[in-house]
Amino acid sequence: MSADASPYRALAEALEGVASSRGKLAKIERLAGALAPLEGLELAAAARLLSGNPYAEWEQAVTSVGWATLARAAAAVTGWDLETIGSSARAIGDLGEAIGLLVPPEPAGSTLSILDVDAGLRSLSGSRKAAEKQARIEELLRRASPVEAKYLAKTLSGGLRVGAEITTVEEAIAAAFRADRDAVARAHRDSGDIGETAAAAREGRLDAIRFRLFHPIGFMLASPIDDPEEIAAELPLDAVENKFDGIRAHAHKSGSRVALFSRTLDDVTAQFPEIALALAQAPGQFLLDGEIVAWRENRVDSFFKLQRRLGRKAPPPELLAEIPVTFVAYDCLATGETPLFERPWRERRAELERIAAAGGGFVLSEVFHAADAGSLETLFIQARERGNEGLMLKREDSPYQAGKRGRAWRKWKKALATLDVVVTAVEQGNGKRAGMLSDYTFAVRDGDRLVNIGKAYSGLTDEEIRTMGNRFRKITVARYGPVRAVAPEVVIEVAFDTIQKSTRHKSGYALRFPRIVRIREDKRPEEADTVETVEKIWKGIQGIR
Repeated sequence: MSADASPYRALAEALEGVASSRGKLAKIERLAGALAPLEGLELAAAARLLSGNPYAEWEQAVTSVGWATLARAAAAVTGWDLETIGSSARAIGDLGEAIGLLVPPEPAGSTLSILDVDAGLRSLSGSRKAAEKQARIEELLRRASPVEAKYLAKTLSGGLRVGAEITTVEEAIAAAFRADRDAVARAHRDSGDIGETAAAAREGRLDAIRFRLFHPIGFMLASPIDDPEEIAAELPLDAVENKFDGIRAHAHKSGSRVALFSRTLDDVTAQFPEIALALAQAPGQFLLDGEIVAWRENRVDSFFKLQRRLGRKAPPPELLAEIPVTFVAYDCLATGETPLFERPWRERRAELERIAAAGGGFVLSEVFHAADAGSLETLFIQARERGNEGLMLKREDSPYQAGKRGRAWRKWKKALATLDVVVTAVEQGNGKRAGMLSDYTFAVRDGDRLVNIGKAYSGLTDEEIRTMGNRFRKITVARYGPVRAVAPEVVIEVAFDTIQKSTRHKSGYALRFPRIVRIREDKRPEEADTVETVEKIWKGIQGIR
């Protein structure tokens, strides 16, 4: 490492500090302190590494390192056998944490620089053989201190898990270089590169960043409403749409090139070749927001059918024929090279209609009008009859706030019913709930046994989750990586939107959008609902008597 090269250790120690910090401001301060001394290529690489990925989003590249390759590299460097490394990772729940504890206390070679790590990680995408990848990882780990090895491994295994999201890195960039927070977010959104954004913020040229297609962008999210009277003051509404029961997606299109990105920011283009083909044949260049839905006889089909298409990188022809899908578009975020995010919804809608009229290759979402709460209720019933989840209510003057949830967009759904269920397993959440046991797998009774029927992630406050986490740790009966099997003692009430037959759970059913209503301290496990109750509700949905 040259004398003026910045050490990677400073980044690793900043991430360690972030992991131990409770408040967001403290996390931002730690990250800003690590970025402030850097510039140029080092700054760009550092910003990407602090976000957990050596690549910019627009590069669409991955290191493609499997758990086994990383574990074998750690075994070669530490001297510990694979069984010990595996058992340590299972006990801790994180391979990176385990490697950080097992590597020698001091690096055997020269200190790693930020650019060393950047180059080393980037080289992995060009290696096709596992042995080549392992050798390159070993080279990095042999030069790494424990804290560096820990975060190298975390980066390679796909998640830093320090309780800081990409928005935290954006705020750290703004703090480090005294830049406007919204300008940083816009630059990152448009460039698809947190590294380029950081360098531009230091140099005072955020406004010079230009929009590019074909990288994942955050989705604007809607706030839920439970009663139409909540928005009585806003009536009449001129922008009411169906809330479709599919998977949210952004569609990028230029020439014959098309890319579909899901709400999890994954590229799902190959899973839906018929949508990609239809959009590729449309004229123009654009970025659309919409929903991928199962589609039959010009209406939305069951989401549970769509689930059979999910995760299939190359769906066979018979599956394409059995479960056809389409893209329902309801927003236009860019035309040509011009981003439209800051334009009001009414202008973006006009652009969307123009593209549709020219043969856009998608289904255009209908827009309805609601004069009062009664007409809104009627629209809700009609939306359900069309196979949709409910309604979306949008302010006509609202800009598109990528990655944010606000009241400019509202979603109105109604729970179908609730069930009292027993928690059978728990695991750590993500984002701000990383490290908290917030994800609950639950079951209903089937005679003398419990059979799983779903998993819920939402509904409890952070304080409730912390309290329940302590309780679940005390009743853990087995560990399977990050998952804890727990004694069947805790009863919760869950709400859900619908039920479908499913082979994924032993109950034979799956709940759609389950969320926790409350902890039922007043109920014992033997008082939980049964499979027979679930079947009765399912029959009611199907119209079976």
